[in-house]
Amino acid sequence: MRYPTRTEGGIRYLDAGPESPTGVTHLLVHGLGGSLEQWTAVVDELRPTTRVVAIDIPGFGHSRTRRGHFAVPDAVRDISGFLDARGIDRCVVVSHSISCVVAAGLAAARPAGVTKLVLVSGALVRASELAQHPGLALRDPALGLAVAAQFAAGVVPVPRVLLTALAASRLLRTATLWPFVASPTGVPTEHLVEALSGSGSLAVLRILLSAHSIDHHRLLAAVEQPVELVVGDRDRLISPSDVARLRAIMRVTRVSVIPDCGHWPWLENPAELAALITSPERA
Repeated sequence: MRYPTRTEGGIRYLDAGPESPTGVTHLLVHGLGGSLEQWTAVVDELRPTTRVVAIDIPGFGHSRTRRGHFAVPDAVRDISGFLDARGIDRCVVVSHSISCVVAAGLAAARPAGVTKLVLVSGALVRASELAQHPGLALRDPALGLAVAAQFAAGVVPVPRVLLTALAASRLLRTATLWPFVASPTGVPTEHLVEALSGSGSLAVLRILLSAHSIDHHRLLAAVEQPVELVVGDRDRLISPSDVARLRAIMRVTRVSVIPDCGHWPWLENPAELAALITSPERA
């Protein structure tokens, strides 16, 4: 379903679900070139039992600007101010893909306020190195193509009418969605159109051009909170070696693998993703 959104402190957001008995809110942070709409199906699953807040990272979604301004420190500051304004003192931050750096910055800035990170498709160690040093694509052309597809897809906003046409065509789905999902023709049409309706921003191009100056390793290593990873078993950007390397950087307490899933679990299997986000760790 569609949710009403509001804007506070320059942050567009939706706020749904009851207050948790523990006082913990689930904060959903979209990925590269996305918007809070990508989480719609996950919010449907979460809101009966927990308070969930999804936001547009400043510079993305409906808050995108013509020049595509974006910087990680600015985003962390603005989101932190938003949490203060909304009275969100304790939250689990759930991020997708490269927004793991924003989530990490937020966790480091709010050590008492962020209780845990859930990085969905966020074990991007090799992909981040390739973005900083494009020449590495010569060693791994398949990864290079997948990374290039992610950036290219995130730059240009796509009108809803074109998204509807894409969703209606098996050929167009297969041609455009193969880098992102395991089964392009298996995604429900209504989820596809809604999730991508706010996507595209020139901020993606700015991130690519400034990738060399983003210390991905340092940002992740600064996180003291426990970290859970959720990975699709057919994600073209993430390998077991990426997960192993991230374990060496962060305090990873659980790794969950969603079968028959690519880089977009929030679109391919929102019910299982929601269950993993809220499930307690096993002893």
